[in-house]
Amino acid sequence: MNKKEILDKVDEIVKFIKDTREYQNYMSAKKLLEEDKELNKLINEIKEYQKSIVRGLNKKELETKIQENLDKLNSSPLYLEYSNNLAEVNNLIVIFENKINKYFEDVFN
Repeated sequence: MNKKEILDKVDEIVKFIKDTREYQNYMSAKKLLEEDKELNKLINEIKEYQKSIVRGLNKKELETKIQENLDKLNSSPLYLEYSNNLAEVNNLIVIFENKINKYFEDVFN
C-alpha cells in the first residue's frame, strides 16, 4: 500500500465521522452557538482572562471572573448541547484512534 492509498483510507475515516449523527449534531449546535452574541462574548471574555493569567496578572480575581462566566455558559441549554455533542464526537475519534493504535501494536509486536 502506497502513501496515497493510506491517505485515501484516512479520508474515508474522516468522511465516515463527518457523516455520523454525532458529528452532524455537533455542527448544528456549533453553528447556533456561533450566532449567539451573548455566549460568544462570555467565551471570548474567558479566553482573555486566561491570557491575562498567563501574563501573570491578578490570578485570583481573574479565576473568579472565569468561573462566573463558566457558570453562565453552563446554564445555557445551547452551550450544554454544544459541549455534549463535542464530547460525543471526541469520543468517536478516540474510538478510532484506539482501534488504529491497537492495530499497529498487533502488527508490530
